[in-house]
Amino acid sequence: MISSYFNEWLDEYNDYMRLYTLFGDEYYLEQAGEALAGLKALVLRAERHKNILRKIMSDKVHVY
Repeated sequence: MISSYFNEWLDEYNDYMRLYTLFGDEYYLEQAGEALAGLKALVLRAERHKNILRKIMSDKVHVY
């Protein structure tokens, strides 16, 4: 499920970059930057979630 979110964000980024390349409008470049920032936030959140799950599934006691 998470991978579909990555694909959507990447598609949006690529679409805006293609529009920027074709038309040179700064608006498209700004939107591409926002899509990239959203993708980075999603990746960071997924990494944190993965670390939390790893700690939950571990037999060790972890300090948070």
